Amino acid sequence: MNLDSLKKAFEKAKENGFVSFLFFLLVSCTLWFTLTLNRIYETDISVSVHVSNVPEGVALENDGRIPVRAIVRGEGTDLFGVMFNDGVDVAVDYSEMRRNGGRLTMPSALVFSRLNELLGLSLSLKSILADSLVANVQQATAVVPVRRGRLDLGMADGCELVSVKYMPDEVRVTAFVDELPAIKEVVAPAIVQDGVQCDTVLELDFLPGKYLEVVPNMLEVHIAVSRYVKAAVDVPVEYVEFPSDINLGFLPQYVNVEYEVLEANAGKVKPADFSVRLRFDDYAYSAVVGKAGDLQKRFVVSSASPFVRNAGVVGVEVELPDSSSMSNMVSL
Repeated sequence: MNLDSLKKAFEKAKENGFVSFLFFLLVSCTLWFTLTLNRIYETDISVSVHVSNVPEGVALENDGRIPVRAIVRGEGTDLFGVMFNDGVDVAVDYSEMRRNGGRLTMPSALVFSRLNELLGLSLSLKSILADSLVANVQQATAVVPVRRGRLDLGMADGCELVSVKYMPDEVRVTAFVDELPAIKEVVAPAIVQDGVQCDTVLELDFLPGKYLEVVPNMLEVHIAVSRYVKAAVDVPVEYVEFPSDINLGFLPQYVNVEYEVLEANAGKVKPADFSVRLRFDDYAYSAVVGKAGDLQKRFVVSSASPFVRNAGVVGVEVELPDSSSMSNMVSL
């Protein structure tokens, strides 16, 4: 549509009174809107309470801002500006709030007067839509070592403790950001148990602390136990201080040494770990008293293995010579 056509349309509308109607409608709407805004209303508005002077090491969620709603009363023109802005900001000091674990709280009544002053004379605060204001302290995590508690294990008869293994050695803890630096470790409880006779796995809860959560939340204690079993090896005999004219052919060149060893260490014991000696005086004494069974006790067994206990010679069968032939060679 060109300019001439617009002019013709406007002149036609003017002749028909349409322009006058539009002007009247505009004036009416303006008057109605002005009268409406000048009325008294009550409505809720957005309020942001900001916690200031937060101590070092403390971090609050939402940067320390606590959103609340408040009911205010006033003329529509004044309410219009508050409603279509970002709301009202009110500052409170950290010292005015009460710490309860990870929450900071304060009664809403403490900010009522401050908010009312910020609203000015044209608006009046009727109420705050919360009994109290709550700010949450942020949480953080860290990895700390596990400190073991006292260990008191009693083994059953014939058993011995082989090893104790704690799992894990360190855990991840969650705590409030201001308390986390003080958490240097997580403490495991003491272990007191008697009559342990087999491999055992204990699951222990960690002792309470300032932390909120521990992952993993349990300590596993793996207790390895082994029983003593009997074993035997043949060991050559060393004859000490025997006269050169005595024929040793009737004496055993090897004897059977029986010993006890933990099952877990049985494979670590070798025949070379043992030595057996028989002194002539001990041999002669047994011959004089005429006790073949006594001779078995005269063999001295030594073991270089730390895993062996109660080692001794067994099953020796030797025919002793006539005691009269030995009596001159030993002093009883």
